[in-house]
Amino acid sequence: MAGMTCFKSFKNGFVTILDNSTDNVEDGTSLVVRPSFIGEWALQYEPIGDTLHLPQWAIETKCKVIGGQPDSEVLLLQSSHHDKEGDQSTPFSILARKSQDEKATWSNFFKTITEPSYCKGYWEWLEDILGRHEEMLRKKKIYDAIYASLFSYDRLASVMRYFCEFWSPSTNTLHTSAGERSISLWDLRQLGGLPICGLMYDEVVPSAEEMTGVDKDSILYLPANCRYLFFAYHRLLAESKKGEVRVDAWVNFWFRGEISYRKSTKKTARNKTQRPAKNNNPTGVIGPVQLRTAEQEQVFAVLGVKEKQKELVYLAAFLACWLCKFVLPIGSCEVIRPGVFKVASIMARGERFGLAIPVLASIYRGLNDIANSSEPWKCDSVFPVHYVYAWLGEYFKTHFASDPKSAPQKPRMVRYAGERVAKYLDESEALDLFRRCDNLAMDHFAQREGEHTELIDDGELGGWQIEYLISIRSGYLTFRSGSTRVIEPYSPHRFSPQFGFSQDIPGKLQINIRSGNLMSIVRHWESLVRESTQSKLKLPKRANCRSVPVTEAYQGWWAKVHTDTFSGGASGSKSKKRLASPRNDAPKVLRCKPNPKVSGTRHRPQPIEILEGDGTEDQLSIERNSDRCWKHVASDRAKSLHPVAPFTAQVNAGTFFDGVLSSSRSFSRELRSCSHFEALNNVEEPQGSSDSIQGSDSFDLAARSSQQANVEEVASAVPQLTNSNKSSHPPLSVDKGASLPLLGGKLKISPNVDKVADIGVSKFDTSIAIRDVRRQAAIMLADNIFTLLDRATFEKLPSLQAKFEELYKEFALLGVDYSPLQKRIESYMGSAAKYISIEAEYSKSMTFASQSERLTSISHQISQESSFMEKDVESVQVKRRERNSIDAKCIQLRRELGNLETCSAQLGTSIEEIEAQASQRQTTIDHLVKERVAIEQAQLVTEGELQVASRLKNMLEKEREEIKQTPWI
Repeated sequence: MAGMTCFKSFKNGFVTILDNSTDNVEDGTSLVVRPSFIGEWALQYEPIGDTLHLPQWAIETKCKVIGGQPDSEVLLLQSSHHDKEGDQSTPFSILARKSQDEKATWSNFFKTITEPSYCKGYWEWLEDILGRHEEMLRKKKIYDAIYASLFSYDRLASVMRYFCEFWSPSTNTLHTSAGERSISLWDLRQLGGLPICGLMYDEVVPSAEEMTGVDKDSILYLPANCRYLFFAYHRLLAESKKGEVRVDAWVNFWFRGEISYRKSTKKTARNKTQRPAKNNNPTGVIGPVQLRTAEQEQVFAVLGVKEKQKELVYLAAFLACWLCKFVLPIGSCEVIRPGVFKVASIMARGERFGLAIPVLASIYRGLNDIANSSEPWKCDSVFPVHYVYAWLGEYFKTHFASDPKSAPQKPRMVRYAGERVAKYLDESEALDLFRRCDNLAMDHFAQREGEHTELIDDGELGGWQIEYLISIRSGYLTFRSGSTRVIEPYSPHRFSPQFGFSQDIPGKLQINIRSGNLMSIVRHWESLVRESTQSKLKLPKRANCRSVPVTEAYQGWWAKVHTDTFSGGASGSKSKKRLASPRNDAPKVLRCKPNPKVSGTRHRPQPIEILEGDGTEDQLSIERNSDRCWKHVASDRAKSLHPVAPFTAQVNAGTFFDGVLSSSRSFSRELRSCSHFEALNNVEEPQGSSDSIQGSDSFDLAARSSQQANVEEVASAVPQLTNSNKSSHPPLSVDKGASLPLLGGKLKISPNVDKVADIGVSKFDTSIAIRDVRRQAAIMLADNIFTLLDRATFEKLPSLQAKFEELYKEFALLGVDYSPLQKRIESYMGSAAKYISIEAEYSKSMTFASQSERLTSISHQISQESSFMEKDVESVQVKRRERNSIDAKCIQLRRELGNLETCSAQLGTSIEEIEAQASQRQTTIDHLVKERVAIEQAQLVTEGELQVASRLKNMLEKEREEIKQTPWI
C-alpha cells in the first residue's frame, strides 16, 4: 500500500493522504495544516526585548526575618514581571474559599483528573525501544524522561481534591499555611527527566510541500520517517469506527512482540504504614535486545519502509505514542494526534526539545481549569497529572517511596510509581497536608554555593547551570498544539524557598497574559529560554541549607490575605460540603447486658442481642473509672472480674453466614423447646475446683478459644460476692486476652476490671463461677446452631456440616453431653436430603392435567408470537425504508459539514497568516517609527550653510582637476 501512498494539497490549508495519486480527496485522510516555528519552513519573528530579563536575579539585602536578627542578611529572588509596590491586599480567589462561600460545589466523588491507563503492549514496546536506542537517548538526555513512562502512578482522591482547593489560578501556586509552593521547571527536570533547553515544542501538521520537498542540497525538509507515521495513521483511521486513532490500536500496529504484562485485576486496600509488597508494574530492568521475528518485520513491509530507515521509523512511532499518552495528553490520554509526528520524527533523528516548558504550561492550565470551575468534580480537564503525583510524593510524602537498593532511582519520580502506593489518608489528614506544614522542607533540589558561587549567563553556561538559571527566571510558559494556545505566568520568586532563597512579599503581576496569537507564543518562549543575556544569579550559601528565613513583612502579609483559610475545620468552612466517606455496612455488635440488680452470690448474664452500630472505637469502648489501674505489676492478689462489667463483642455475622439462606424455622423452634436442650444446663464441674484459678494456663476455655478469629474486646459478667458469701478460695482471675467462643469468633475478656479494695470480697467458690461461664457459653453455641438452621434452606443444609462439627468440638471442650442434640440434627439433615432427592425426581415428571395445561399454554404462546413476528417483519421493512432515507440525508449533511469545516479551517489558516503578516508589518512599523524619531531629533541646517557647503564642494572638485594637470615628472 505504502508504495503508492502520497500527499496532496487539494485545498489551501489542508494536506490529504491518499492510497493512490489518482484517488479523490474524499477517499483520503485530510488534515489541517498550520504555520510552524520549527523546520525549514518556520515563520520568522521579532524577539521580545530584554524587558523580561534582569541584570541580577538575586539580591542581598538586610531585613527583619522570623526568628532572626532585626538586620539579618538575606538573599531574595527577583521577578521581572511583578510590581513590588502593588501587593495583593484582598484574599486570593481559591477553590477552598469559593466552596466556603457556596460558589463552588463538590459531589461525593472526584473523577476530575484523567491519567494514562494500562495499554496492552505499551510497556513491552517501551522496553524494546530503551534496549535498542539507549545510547542515543542517553546522549540527548531524554532516556530518563522516556523511562519514567514504564510505570503507573497512583493518586488518592482526597489529597488531589484539597490540592486543587488550595491551588491559586491567579498566581499558579499552591497556597499553604507556610506560604506559596509550586511545581517548577527544575522540579520537572529532576523528577521526570524532562529537558528545559532545546527546540520549541510546536505541534502542527506540516504541509505536503514540507513533507515531500527538498532543499538546494537535495535533502528532505523533514526526516523520511515522518511520512511513514502519517501513512500508518491514514491506514488505522480508515479501520477505526470512531473517527480517531486510539493509542491501543497504534501500539498493536507497531509492536507485535510477546506480551509480558497484563492488566491488574486484583483490588488491594490502601495502607497507611507500608508500601504494597506486590506490584503489577514492570521491574524496570531492561533486558538484551532480541532479533525481530517475521511477524514483527511485517509492519515495515506493509508501510514500505526501507531497511536503513527501520530503526528511526520504529523509534519515531513510539515517541509519537509517548508524547500523546504520557508527556502531553490533550483532551484524552488514549488518542494519537497527527500533529506530534513532526516533533517525534525530528526527535528520533537526535534533536532535543525543551519539553518541560509545555508540560508545566499544560499542568498550570489544567489545575486552573479545575480551580476556576463552579463544579470542579465535573471538570474534564486532561493534563500530565502524574508529574503532580510525583511532586506531592517528593515534598508532601503522600506516597510510599521504593527501596533505593532494589529499585531504579532515576528519574526520581519512579520512586513513587506503582499500584496503590499512595498512602491512605482520611479527609482530615489530607487537609492537614496543606493546612499544617510543620517541618516541611521544600528545597530538595536547590543548588547551593559550591564550585559555583554565581552563575553568569555569558553564553558559556552548559549542562545544569543554564537550565537552572532558566528555571528561576520569571517569564511566561507557552504551549501550542494545533489551534490550542496556552500562555501561563511563571513566577518562581513566589516560591523561592524551593530554590534556597529567602521569601519576601512577591508583589503583583503587572501583565496577566493567558492567551495570545502565534507570535506571542513563540516570542515568550524565546524570551524564557534566551541565553547570553549577561544576567547573573548568586547562589545561596550551603550553610543555610535547612534554615531558609521568611521575612516578617511576608508573614504579616500572608496572614492578612489568608485570615481564616487555614484555621478551624475543613478549609475553615462550617457549611462546606465535603466528600462523603465511602459507605460501609455497619458491623453488628453483640452485647450481653448485665443485670443491674445483682443480689446474692449468683449473677446470670442477660441473653445476647444483636445491636446495629457503626463499629467505631467509641461505640465499642468500655468506660474506665478513675480508681482503676492496670499498670501495676500483678501481685499475689489476682485481679477480679467486675460483677457488672458490660459484655460486648464485635462479630462479623455476615462472614459466618455466608451463603446461608432463610428457610422454615419449625425445626429450630422444635429443638429449642425439646427436652434434649436441657442437657446443656448440665455442665460438668471441673476437677480441683477448690484450687484458685490464676492465668490462662488454668482457664482452659479461654486458652482454647484464643485460636479462633475475629478477636474483639468483651467484658464478662461474673457473680458479685458479699461478706456473707465468704469462701476459702481466692478470687477468680484471668489473664488479659482470655476469650470465649462465639459464632466462629471470640469473646475476649476485657482487662477493664475494678481494683478490689474491700478485703471482704476476696474469695468465692470457683466451681460455681466456672460452671456458670461454661453453661452460658454452651447456651450461646446452641443458639448459634438454631440460628444457622433458621437461615438455611434444605439445599444448603449439607454445606453447614463443617460449621456444626466446629461447634460440636466446642461443646466437647465445655464438657457438655451434646449427643441428643447432634442426633436430632443429623436425623433432620438426613430427612432433608431424602426430601430433596424425592423432590428432584418428581420435578422431572408431571401429571396428565399439568401436561395438558402446559401444551395448551405453549400452543397459545406460539400463535401469539407468530402474530407478533409478522408485525415485526412489516415494522422492520418500514423502519428500513426510513433509515435509508435518513442515511441519504446524513450523507448530504456530512458533505455540507465537511465543506463548512473546510471553510472554517481555511478561515483559521487565513487568520493565522494575516496575524503573522500583521506581526511582521508591526515589526516594519517599529523600525520606521525609530527612523522617524531619529530624523525628528536630527540637527537642522540653514540655506546659507547649504550654499557654503556647495561652494566648498565645487572648490574641491576644481582642485581635484588641477591636481590631475599638475606637471610632476
